[in-house]
Amino acid sequence: MATGLHKYDVKNLLVATLAWELIFWLVYLSLFYYMYDKVDAFQFENPKYLYLLLGIPALIAGYFTILRWKNRMFTNFAESRLLPYITLPVSSIKSFSKFFLFRNGIAFLILALANPQYGRGQSKAVSEGIEMMIALDISNSMRALDLDRKKDRLQIAKLATEQLMNSLHGDKIGIVAFAGEAFIQVPLTTDYQAAKMFLAGIRPEMMTHQGTDIALAIDKSLNTFDMTNGVNKAIIVMSDGEDHEGGAVEAATLARENGVIVATVGMGTTNETPIPEYENGILTGLKKDESGNTVYTRLNSDMLREIAMAGGGPYTQAEGSFVNFDGLLDEIKKIEKSEIDSMIYADYEDQYQWFLFLGLLMLAFEFFLSENRSGIIHKLSEYNG
Repeated sequence: MATGLHKYDVKNLLVATLAWELIFWLVYLSLFYYMYDKVDAFQFENPKYLYLLLGIPALIAGYFTILRWKNRMFTNFAESRLLPYITLPVSSIKSFSKFFLFRNGIAFLILALANPQYGRGQSKAVSEGIEMMIALDISNSMRALDLDRKKDRLQIAKLATEQLMNSLHGDKIGIVAFAGEAFIQVPLTTDYQAAKMFLAGIRPEMMTHQGTDIALAIDKSLNTFDMTNGVNKAIIVMSDGEDHEGGAVEAATLARENGVIVATVGMGTTNETPIPEYENGILTGLKKDESGNTVYTRLNSDMLREIAMAGGGPYTQAEGSFVNFDGLLDEIKKIEKSEIDSMIYADYEDQYQWFLFLGLLMLAFEFFLSENRSGIIHKLSEYNG
């Protein structure tokens, strides 16, 4: 008799499982990339649940651990010649089919939890507002603790920016982070929650080139605007004013000539203050120059006032951990509001039910499918043996 029919073919099952895993992940990642990159109206309502898919390798490991344990049990239970008389024959194909159904059923249930959604249509939302870019200084000098012993200049600037967002209604806002270089951290958007999320992640370590180039920040902010849409625009520079590169007044003048108001917010005090130095987020001491002397920083309010004057906007100065935006907001409110068009998807339709149905269906089939060989196949195997 064929005693091999009473044990699992672990080697071939492993090959089949790995082949399926390769196919699954290639298809999944390809579709994931295509939907996110090519289909504007696609999203997962709860994308955090997709991380559960990373647990599938644990299911595979558990499956093969159980198979090896069962084979050892068969061997220890009785001699091979006695197995046909005391155990039922098992089918490696059926075993793989059961695991295939179970594994994919779980995968579909995870996708159902993530809830794929597809926009049913798009509509144009029209609101009145202006477009403004926040140019946020993230140079090392913004770590100084002259405004508040517990919060540095940058932390206060970020809180003030969030406070400013809470005062906006229908305006588009974006963020440019700058030091010796500048980059767009948040493109112009009316999604203030998303802007706040990206704002929270801004830190000086993001810059490979330190220093302070306010002119570059103004130019980068200016270039983000669509100058043909007829919407009024403003740039708000939040900095300690220690401009190392020059040209900031000229940049503000150019912005004003293009119809963009430039306002400034002074972050710091005029008292000389040492700059804390950090390594991997841990305070290691005070910043030193090449000669080993402590580096000090202080607010250059004259520079910021000059920039604001050239840009046609107000100058505001932080006091302690508070930035009074009332005057700045009053000036912004004087700017004539223009209609801002935003193309949005009016509604997202849930698609989780398809994945939930397939997942439950596969698990139901898996539950009723036996690993034992069918009678006809078993008889043929015995005959051939």
